[in-house]
Amino acid sequence: MTAINRISQRWDLWVIILLGIYFMGRLLYFVFTVGQGVPPDEMTHIGIIQLYAESGLGIENSTASLQHGLVTHVPYLYYFLLGKAAALLGSDYITLRVLNIGLALASLIVAYQLSLLMLKNRLMRVLFFVMLTNTLMFSFLSASVNYDNLANLLALLAIYFLVRYLRPLSKCSDTAKSANLLLFFISTLLGLLTKGTFLMLAPILAVVWLLLGYQTVRADWQQLVQRVRAGRGRVFILAIVALLCMVANLSLYGVNLVRYGHIVPDCSQVLSHEKCMENRIYARNWVISQYREDKLSYMEAWRATEAIRHPGDIAHAKRLLNNERQYRQVKPDNLNLLDYMHLVWEQAMKPSIFGIQAHRSMLRSANELWVYGVICFAALLLWVRAIRFDGSDNLWLGMAVLVFGYYLFLVGYYNYRGYLYNHALLLGVQGRYMFHVLVPLYLMMAEFLLRPFQKWGQIIVVVVVAVVFIMGDFPYYLSRVTAVWGNPIG
Repeated sequence: MTAINRISQRWDLWVIILLGIYFMGRLLYFVFTVGQGVPPDEMTHIGIIQLYAESGLGIENSTASLQHGLVTHVPYLYYFLLGKAAALLGSDYITLRVLNIGLALASLIVAYQLSLLMLKNRLMRVLFFVMLTNTLMFSFLSASVNYDNLANLLALLAIYFLVRYLRPLSKCSDTAKSANLLLFFISTLLGLLTKGTFLMLAPILAVVWLLLGYQTVRADWQQLVQRVRAGRGRVFILAIVALLCMVANLSLYGVNLVRYGHIVPDCSQVLSHEKCMENRIYARNWVISQYREDKLSYMEAWRATEAIRHPGDIAHAKRLLNNERQYRQVKPDNLNLLDYMHLVWEQAMKPSIFGIQAHRSMLRSANELWVYGVICFAALLLWVRAIRFDGSDNLWLGMAVLVFGYYLFLVGYYNYRGYLYNHALLLGVQGRYMFHVLVPLYLMMAEFLLRPFQKWGQIIVVVVVAVVFIMGDFPYYLSRVTAVWGNPIG
């Protein structure tokens, strides 16, 4: 077989490699041109990493850490790992951003391996990779110092090992099934040590596991126990790692629950109010709560916002104060859950997934987003039309449960409760929080956008969607960015 024939047979792999190179090149561009602190919460992440770089195994709340909020009794794995790397390589923001690019590269590799398991059509895999590597906020976040990058990688690993365990079980040896199940547990437990949003993702992952594997769960568990009792092999080693991860989670969340009555305690439960006020987010929320509870008048609360450290948070606090005052005056009816979830998707999620939401933002208007809405809606309709309930599409049903279940938990429960309390529609809503399930979402879109069509129809769909996503990422950014994006934010 000639080299040309080999290349032609693997054309999809070469396209995916070129997309990956293009993606990594853009990330390096962001690393060296975006000002320090412009990405979301980057200065906080850098500050905590530097504390870990200067310490041994852990850190304590101290004068140096107060501006970053509570640094104990919270997920710490990202800071610990980056801190140890920073101690060896340097803790400047460029070095830390490059390390985060490494996490993004690892995510691409795992995403490709998952696509090989889920997508048998080469055009589907290319379409999937085009969408994944040309989503603007995902690109921007991947080149910043942010614990989302490790959390997204661990979420993807958990999904990958769960799919390997579930698909198809008959082709997987008993040892491999046990190993994949343990690796699924380990990835999930490590994710819980990385970011609090995993507390919403982990139950949905467990539901998918039990929903799709219920017929063999008991037998698989018995096989796992037998191999662990045998005391040898990779299953035994992985079981020890899983046990250590479980102990680490219990020492974090279990202790929090026993000592403070909450899985993740509030800063004021651990530190004094005066110390917590050194943190800009705590100070902002405290000022608003004092006005809401009539402990401060509007003007007193307005003046109190000047004590907040970050100018952006001062402005945000004042907007929230005005919003709370207007709510008191008008007393409008609260949105019902379905209306709230729809408005959040249209007004917050889409603009900040296909745009940029950070300390400098590039949010997209409805006129710029309608084409993304059409693509997503078409994928949903085709999913409803083409999904099979005869057992052959069980994995796709599991992916749907994962994506929509997580969205319901995140927006319909967590964000909606915040809206009912704060009366602010979009407070705390970030499109990047959906990136834990971005890969399964794009896998479903790639599968069902193309499944109903023959080859030439698939090619047309791929070309149209690829143009939308590619032009909506880096070219869009370059057409909107200004010199101010290169200035640091303290």
